[in-house]
Amino acid sequence: MNFKKITTNTILCALLFVSFSSFSQKKELRYEVGTSAAISSKSDLPFWLVANQNGIAPKKNGERIYFGLNKDYTKEKGLDWTAGVDAAFSSTYSEYALINQYFLGLKKNKIQLFVGAKNQEVELDGLSFTNGNLIMSGNARPYPKIEIGSTDYLHVPFTKGWIGVKAVLSNGWLIDDRYVNHVNLHHKNFFLRFGKKKGLSLEVGIDHYAQWAGTSPIYGKLEGDLKAFAKVFIAKNGDLLTTSDGNTSNNESDNSLGNHVGQNQAKLNYNSEKFNLTFFMKNMFEDKSGEVRKIYNVRDIYYGLHLKLHKTKIINAFLLEYYSSLHQGSEEVTPSLSVIGYDSYFNNGIYRSGWSNFQKGFGIPLISPTTIGADNNISFANTTVKAFNFGFSGQYNSFKYLFKATMYKNYGQVYPVVEDRSKPVDEWVFLRKYTVDPQEYQKHFLLELSIPQNKIPFNIQASIAYDSGDIYKNNLGVMLKLSRSGFISDFLKK
Repeated sequence: MNFKKITTNTILCALLFVSFSSFSQKKELRYEVGTSAAISSKSDLPFWLVANQNGIAPKKNGERIYFGLNKDYTKEKGLDWTAGVDAAFSSTYSEYALINQYFLGLKKNKIQLFVGAKNQEVELDGLSFTNGNLIMSGNARPYPKIEIGSTDYLHVPFTKGWIGVKAVLSNGWLIDDRYVNHVNLHHKNFFLRFGKKKGLSLEVGIDHYAQWAGTSPIYGKLEGDLKAFAKVFIAKNGDLLTTSDGNTSNNESDNSLGNHVGQNQAKLNYNSEKFNLTFFMKNMFEDKSGEVRKIYNVRDIYYGLHLKLHKTKIINAFLLEYYSSLHQGSEEVTPSLSVIGYDSYFNNGIYRSGWSNFQKGFGIPLISPTTIGADNNISFANTTVKAFNFGFSGQYNSFKYLFKATMYKNYGQVYPVVEDRSKPVDEWVFLRKYTVDPQEYQKHFLLELSIPQNKIPFNIQASIAYDSGDIYKNNLGVMLKLSRSGFISDFLKK
């Protein structure tokens, strides 16, 4: 089945099937319908009108129509279910329409079985430039998967709720046109919380993804059986790869089977009735740099401080973030361990569509695809950045607002240079050089103003964005969005 080319009849049948189910008579099934139009001083829209929009925001000036149905979980305990489907239409799309979400979830207490594709939840009040996640920011379209795991922390026995654990395990499929086709996407995470929801708590954990299996135009069918999955699960070395003309590659035999991307994180929280305060730090890794023996040497750190005020309206959320990827996974590159050297985040020598889906990067949107070949060979040339972001949001009477400003320097990519080649190889000293020198400086701004539906028959949101710098030249854009949401049962009574 071609998931990208969806006919109108398919969309209507899917939506009608959900709409006229027995649950349409209960206050469980919700709808959302909306339209938006955007225009800017250039043909492309400013950065924050496109980035982190789940891959469906038009890049060019134009319009979009959206319709969705969903049923959320309504019970904390016992058996419950969730489901959803949505579709977006725009004259700027290469396809007639995009179905981005289609999912079904079953939950017993806090244990969930999930099937389908669903957008990332909006984190940090929408103020973040990463959505709080370096490798799955919500910048690209979601991918279909089968997942089992916990929806929240489970109390560890005999700790009286002072220690909690949560984890997920999934396997998904990348269904876009790629350099390597039929790619699997493995995901697992594991988190521990020390402390309770109220008061002081510490969360630590790891988030791990891996692209694996598929058919390569160079190496043919890649390892994709259960034995290969076991190797992917523990990031073990793969076999020596052989091309059709007999050449070999030690990329996976010296490194790990598949393309591994992950992040370690720690969060310190203080939650009270008046406010929630969180300080967090994360670091990204790829392949061998994610091993425990390498973690101590990782310096690419993402810091954030988030304040949520419960009893103040004029400013109810504030966020500061800093990120640097100048290190790229390793301090030194030696001839015998060349594949463990600088990671060149989101690029991969075998899975050459990189860390992307439908030609948009999965991760932090500041590191985005710069070249896209006819064979879907995608290059991320701006992997080395130093960034700062701050934002705040609030409400005055019925008006809500959000503002964020993102500033960063682009160093391009890091590469090693031998200081003195006259010395023996085992005495070589490698110096760091960057492909962009002097660095490029860039700024992105966003202001959102909205009036909620409870004051008028629909939501109104106006977004003003501005780019300034060496990468995205001066560009001012405006987007106006009208939407309405509610329960299907209330809609049918009218």
